[in-house]
Amino acid sequence: MSEGHSVSFIVPQDCDMKRVALCIVFLSTLETVATECLTSVLVVSYTKCTLHIHKHDTLISSINEDWHGIMSNLGSGDKVEVFVSFDHGLEVMNTTVYLICEPAAKKNCNI
Repeated sequence: MSEGHSVSFIVPQDCDMKRVALCIVFLSTLETVATECLTSVLVVSYTKCTLHIHKHDTLISSINEDWHGIMSNLGSGDKVEVFVSFDHGLEVMNTTVYLICEPAAKKNCNI
């Protein structure tokens, strides 16, 4: 979690990443109701020197091919930063990324 429009983190070593949840807290007014204002998400891997830009016109679910491609490029120990961009002058207060992982030890268990 971080204040502002970006958040950085290191992908844990013992994590097999399955999904990513991106949560954004922003300020809006009656004049700027935020229903379709998230314009892009930029994912930078400083470890691998890669950049992924996900652009869209409306708020959408992350269950699509673009996000799967972004997640498949992130690996254990990677230093990553995620930036969000909004239209209509909305002020981003906090940006949070939740990595939904399967622990490495659990993958090898026969239960």
